[in-house]
Amino acid sequence: MRIPLVLKALLISRRFPGVAVSRSEMLFISNEIISSRIPGCIVECGCFRGGSTSMLSLACERTGRKLHVFDSFSGLPAPTNGDSVHHVPADYELQTYEKGAFSAPLDTVKGNVSKFGAVETCTFWPGYFESTLPSFQEQVALVFCDADLVESVKTCLRYLWPLMPDGAAFFTHEAHHLEIAKLFHDDNWWTQNLGQSSPGLIGAGSGLGLNLRRNKRGYHSSCLGFSIKNAPISRVTVENA
Repeated sequence: MRIPLVLKALLISRRFPGVAVSRSEMLFISNEIISSRIPGCIVECGCFRGGSTSMLSLACERTGRKLHVFDSFSGLPAPTNGDSVHHVPADYELQTYEKGAFSAPLDTVKGNVSKFGAVETCTFWPGYFESTLPSFQEQVALVFCDADLVESVKTCLRYLWPLMPDGAAFFTHEAHHLEIAKLFHDDNWWTQNLGQSSPGLIGAGSGLGLNLRRNKRGYHSSCLGFSIKNAPISRVTVENA
């Protein structure tokens, strides 16, 4: 990771008004963008006030990629199918959601990204995912999905996973939510909706151990996890010791 990007991440995390993603998480995803040889654009689903957008846009600027930002810019839709409560085992918590949470106007987001990131790399898609994603058809190298609700993550997967070439990464910022971690291991859902078995989730249950702050159980964790589309598999034979 190059030092200037690290310093910019530090600036964003300290001065940005309401960053929902930690500095270490932003740097991890940015490094994936910079080091990836997968062709395609970068997609963010759910940007809140644009803290993560700012960091992703800087990585896109460095690599000559476009960043497509999908958000309602009016907060979450009304939770359905029991989606209003999520179980977070790592923190002994039940997190609740309601319509309109995490709302920030488009003009506010653009202003923040103009100040802290590279807004010229961004294309903004205002509206709920089910209205905007069907119109999107570009090849996608990496997705950062901070959609909060299981139904919203499902919508993102339905429309974006088919646009991802083999080896592309789909990041979720709710890997520590039991309900969302389960989705990435649900063979029935994946077979019915995407015609393949579930890809699993690296970081499932408690997230990648990126944050220095210890959680309530006393170990390092984060909200971040990811799946790789058709990841190359190496066969390893386990022999008796």
